[in-house]
Amino acid sequence: MKDNSTTVRIPWIDWMKVLAILSIVWGHFFSTCYLYLYVFSVQVFCVISGFLYKKSPDWKTFLKKNFWQLFVPTLLLSVAQHLEAYLRCMALGDHYDISWPWFFKWLLLGNDWCMGPCWYFYSLIVMRLIMQLLPEKRWVYALLFVALSAGAIYLHHIDYEAANANVNVLVCMPFFLIGVFLKPLKAAFSGLHHYLLETVLLVVALALVYASGKLNGYPWMYLNGFGSNFVLFIMGGMAGAAALYVVSLWLSRLPYRSMALTLSKGSILIIGLHIIIVRRLAELPDRMWMEDLLFSILIMLLFIPIIQLAERFCPLLLGRLPEKK
Repeated sequence: MKDNSTTVRIPWIDWMKVLAILSIVWGHFFSTCYLYLYVFSVQVFCVISGFLYKKSPDWKTFLKKNFWQLFVPTLLLSVAQHLEAYLRCMALGDHYDISWPWFFKWLLLGNDWCMGPCWYFYSLIVMRLIMQLLPEKRWVYALLFVALSAGAIYLHHIDYEAANANVNVLVCMPFFLIGVFLKPLKAAFSGLHHYLLETVLLVVALALVYASGKLNGYPWMYLNGFGSNFVLFIMGGMAGAAALYVVSLWLSRLPYRSMALTLSKGSILIIGLHIIIVRRLAELPDRMWMEDLLFSILIMLLFIPIIQLAERFCPLLLGRLPEKK
């Protein structure tokens, strides 16, 4: 989910990541409209990951890149989530049932309970591994898309649910592959500047998100789920991506690029730790969806100085090695 360090960053992609993170944070409040957030929130991250994907030149580079960019922060942030819950239970005199040796075992096996919202980063490692093994042929990717979709539909047909990041690749990677297929259109996406066309696209996209939510139900991707209909699942996710793309274009024309850049660079940290704050705020009674949205925006802003501190003192939390001086 990171741009290559030698590549010029594209503002609307940074904003799109920020909006996707915001939708995930907001969705975890489970307020009135969370169904529609789940139609596209993680799906957009999958599309962006594929859009920015670049095959590693060799296996040494691949292993080093994914170990430090994804596995290490996933491990650290997963431990942080459970450590906070463990210490809180101790302070309240409650029991927190966790065995740390078993925790690390199940985390290595991809168990969602161990990782919380970080499960996606584990799935992304698996998706990158599959891409590294395959030849860079579009027809190969097309066949993979069909095979993954068929696998997801089959597991749904037999009512199989598993909160496991390895299995979740079946519902994540089709969107990742769509992002890969869209890469040649990067210049066209960046060059669009037509407010009427953008507004029409936004309205149509939001209507499709609404229709997908109403007709398809909840696509619990962390349970390798896609709702009741796979076509509606893909349609809703891509409609949400289109809506965030338009809003991101508009935001990229405003003078707030540094804020978007900071939040985009800290996406792993925000997704990994926001749940700690959300759980406490979600305990407040009689909340309305607008209050949850406001809380979500404030959480995002709170992470700006946290990300800046992590950049300086612990870049591993952001998926980066300390810079050599």
